[in-house]
Amino acid sequence: MYISRSDLEKAISRAELVQLTQDDIHHYDATEPDWLVVDMAITEACELVDGYLMGRYSVPLEPVPSLIGTISRTLARHWLHSRRINTAEFPKPLQQAYDNAIKLLEQIRDGKVHIGVKALEADKQATERLQAERGAYHIRAGMKHDWSGYP
Repeated sequence: MYISRSDLEKAISRAELVQLTQDDIHHYDATEPDWLVVDMAITEACELVDGYLMGRYSVPLEPVPSLIGTISRTLARHWLHSRRINTAEFPKPLQQAYDNAIKLLEQIRDGKVHIGVKALEADKQATERLQAERGAYHIRAGMKHDWSGYP
């Protein structure tokens, strides 16, 4: 995991965590987050990060670059809010942070942003091979013959 419960608690107030995670209507006066839901958010965020980066890096990343922790917190927070808010009504700063995190993951995956972790050797070789093959292949064939009259 790239983030912990305490990392998420530092990014989101406890009151917000309680509101976003407590699903039992009988616990309207709850003061503790539902830690199982928090753990689900963390897992979802970390798996999404791994999904973007597994073709370029050996995942899970160890040690965890700080940028990956920041991205994971943003993704987890978005996941928690998506449980409560219709995506059409998402607060713009929250949606913008999520969109930026996804773009950053794409840039890391594509090698445009470096995180200080060695890329997989197979990925480097595949990239070199793909870059060496340019253009499309064209095949020419002779005229079509009618051989229907022959036994």
